[in-house]
Amino acid sequence: MADCHKHYFCVEPADYEPLSAATLALLGAIFAVIGGVFGSVVSGVVGGALWIAAVFELCHYLHGGKLICLEKGVCAIGRVAAVHPVGADKSGLEKMDDDFTFDLILGPHAATETKSEMIASDNNQGRFITDQTAVTDLGLGYRGDSVNFTGIDDPHETEILHVEIKGCRVHDVCIVLKVMSFPTAAAAVICSIPVIGWVACLVALLVVAIITLVTGAIVWAATHNGQLSDVMDPASGELVPADENGNGGDMVLVRGDWVYDAGHDGWNEVHPIRHAQKITVDEKYMGASKADANLVAEFRREVYDPWCREVGRSEDPLVVAEQEKPQNRWQIHPLIDGCEEAPVIK
Repeated sequence: MADCHKHYFCVEPADYEPLSAATLALLGAIFAVIGGVFGSVVSGVVGGALWIAAVFELCHYLHGGKLICLEKGVCAIGRVAAVHPVGADKSGLEKMDDDFTFDLILGPHAATETKSEMIASDNNQGRFITDQTAVTDLGLGYRGDSVNFTGIDDPHETEILHVEIKGCRVHDVCIVLKVMSFPTAAAAVICSIPVIGWVACLVALLVVAIITLVTGAIVWAATHNGQLSDVMDPASGELVPADENGNGGDMVLVRGDWVYDAGHDGWNEVHPIRHAQKITVDEKYMGASKADANLVAEFRREVYDPWCREVGRSEDPLVVAEQEKPQNRWQIHPLIDGCEEAPVIK
């Protein structure tokens, strides 16, 4: 079990900035070329500095700059609609994203419901799949995310809540990129030395490129990919998604940060999730028919509120503080190993 999620974050709406790494990198290249052509060391230094800034900006964006916080530590419950193993539907550099993801049909809704029907009847979890003014005020669009169940007689896209278990590849590869951005910048300065500097510059860039590629490839292959067992008891087994008719599927509770992901076409998700577990609920909550407001209210009262409240207690600061005390960090229960708390000496 790994905790890759500790490396990632989301930003408040007021702090969100679109990715500018490409612009910085382009400016850096321009200044480096100017430095090389006109022998301007200052231009070389500026070009190198812009390149470093571009790499750090890109990594900041990938670590969470693209995730706009809507609410931290939310609880969501729904049936598994689809599971996306690491690397599925990705190729090339896209595989730097090594998160394990899956989609939820929010409980107690049916796959046959439209997005508008889900939102209209659900004043609790419906917000998770609704565009938020904090995001739209930034001029960002909202498309939502959905899956298509081929067995439904009246085919339509079923709205889902996308959730992600973080892998470590972005973090690990970014360490390499950040470190190697400095010798790359130094090479840009060397380029500003006429004639002799150009040759040395090419050699330096070639060496830096080889080291970056080799080191990056090793880190890429050795990193920890996101896994279900990172957030859920392995004894629970694999996730079982709904069938082609949108029926069945494991009912799962997840806890994590509710965010808007600006790195996609525009939708909300729980990213990253820090806890997940399968739960058993009454069959009436399994989406056999469309949910009305009364069924949603029952689901909240009998399932959502009690489950989310009890699971959330594990993150209560008082509970965490008690767990950190030495007398509560035993591996074998004190009643078995005979361990007793040391007496207080006055």
